[in-house]
Amino acid sequence: MLLMKACLVFILFIGISLSLGCSRHRPYPLFMEQAQSCVETAPDSALHYLSLLKDSIWREPEETQMYYHLLTIKAKDKLYIRHTSDSLVNLIVKYYNEHGDKNKQIEAYYYQGSVYRDLHDAPSALGAFHEVISRSKELPAADRKQSADLMARTYNQMGTLFAYQGLYDESLQANRESVNCYLAQGKKDKISYALRDIARMYDAKHQKDSALHYYRKAYRTVLSVRSPHKAYRILGELGSFYYYSLAKADSAKQMLITALNHQPDMENALLVLGDVYRGEARWDSACYYLHQAIEYGDIYKQHSAYRHLSSIEIQKHNYPQAITYIQRAQLLADSIKEITRTEAIAQINSLYNYQHIQKENYTLLLKNEKKNALSWILGCISLAIAGVAVGIYFYYRKKVQATRLQTYKCNKLKEEREAMSMEAHEENIRKIKELEQAKALQDLLLAQKEQLEAKNQEIIASLKKQKVLQDSLRQTSIYHFFHQACTQADSKMTEEKWSELQKEVDTAYPNFSKCLYELSPKLSVIELQICYLMKISIPPTHIAIFTNRTKAAISNARTRLAKRLLGEQSSTEELDALISDLQ
Repeated sequence: MLLMKACLVFILFIGISLSLGCSRHRPYPLFMEQAQSCVETAPDSALHYLSLLKDSIWREPEETQMYYHLLTIKAKDKLYIRHTSDSLVNLIVKYYNEHGDKNKQIEAYYYQGSVYRDLHDAPSALGAFHEVISRSKELPAADRKQSADLMARTYNQMGTLFAYQGLYDESLQANRESVNCYLAQGKKDKISYALRDIARMYDAKHQKDSALHYYRKAYRTVLSVRSPHKAYRILGELGSFYYYSLAKADSAKQMLITALNHQPDMENALLVLGDVYRGEARWDSACYYLHQAIEYGDIYKQHSAYRHLSSIEIQKHNYPQAITYIQRAQLLADSIKEITRTEAIAQINSLYNYQHIQKENYTLLLKNEKKNALSWILGCISLAIAGVAVGIYFYYRKKVQATRLQTYKCNKLKEEREAMSMEAHEENIRKIKELEQAKALQDLLLAQKEQLEAKNQEIIASLKKQKVLQDSLRQTSIYHFFHQACTQADSKMTEEKWSELQKEVDTAYPNFSKCLYELSPKLSVIELQICYLMKISIPPTHIAIFTNRTKAAISNARTRLAKRLLGEQSSTEELDALISDLQ
């Protein structure tokens, strides 16, 4: 009996020992543990340690290999090394989905999102980041604290992706969640960039007061945690906001100079400060900062800098050098167009791939459903497709009707203009000669002749009067003001100037405003100002200056005006012809 009990105890001991032996995790290689310990603070060192295991890692267990690859992707991401393929990170995610360390699974999803972000696959990236959020919320409270920092970074990444797609409200919400996560951890030192991104979104939504509030809050926050590098970068961006959005050149200049004295390689601050000095006609200072922007900036900043430099040389009457800068700007513009086209194609491909993957997953899900569920889902899909088709039909029908109405209005105006043209005058002369040849109806023809001659006299008088009014407009002080203002640094735009310009143009062309409002009753003030400037032959570059807009904004406004006044397929050249013809 005692012998049997002893055997049972011995067997139990052996079983427990084997169980503990099997469950104990084999330690990671030394270099891998060193990389793990420093990947957050010194990712370059971590990447070096991992590279030492490159040739031997295949001998390690699968779990060690997967974590090694995850650490490698993590170190590269922290060093801003762009990811070029998603195949490895997808294997890592698949492994942790099947063998589960939940924290590593969540981290794998985060870096899967980072990889898709670098591949310009926004839908897949957002899908991966949503997995991080949802799976982190499912963790126990103790583990959730460990993933809180990762959640904060995830929300910030989602905010950036939403911003690139023009989803500003979604970006605002994501960045607010990022701030809340950091504050919940007591990490106030990490919220400055999230606050800055919130400010950017409000600026994109043209809510200047809110944007200014968050820029200032970001700057105060970074000062309170004594992070000078971040502080001067945010100060440089705040200065740019003051200049372009608030039109406060003096305040912007002070901020930009302070920021650049401590961070001289901030290309956007250099570009903006160069533009500030350009506006003050301080050519040497402007050229210095613009050349610095070319040295440190990317292709977009270089393009803007060369445009500003060409403008300076034109005002200095140094036309050969201005042409050189314009040519360089044009070369960069062509490169930007190619980059934009390539990125657009990549985004379309990524969206197609994402939809294709989603479709495959959806098909697999349908195979596991019962037949009645399948019928119900297919019915819903058919109904949705029919609804979309009906919506598209009515949308395009409304669009076609609007285009036809716009065409009718334009043709009507054209007919009215032709009735008062010299062609009508010549046609009346031809009819007079025909009437003079008809003897049988001499009296009637004579009366008709007198009537037509009277009309011709009215037409000629109207044309002469119009020419006198146009010549008078060119002699007015407001006409000379706008044609000379771009070369005078102290010229200021006021409401009185705009009112005076409107009055003089409407005097010279009595039907000008009326015709514009007939074509588009909802013209905004800035669009009407653009039309008046075009009527007095102000070029788009100077229109941008007078309306305090960028040249790109004026170009977009002219394109929208062409579509609104002449129809969807109309060009800015047709808009110029319309504005010129309106009397």
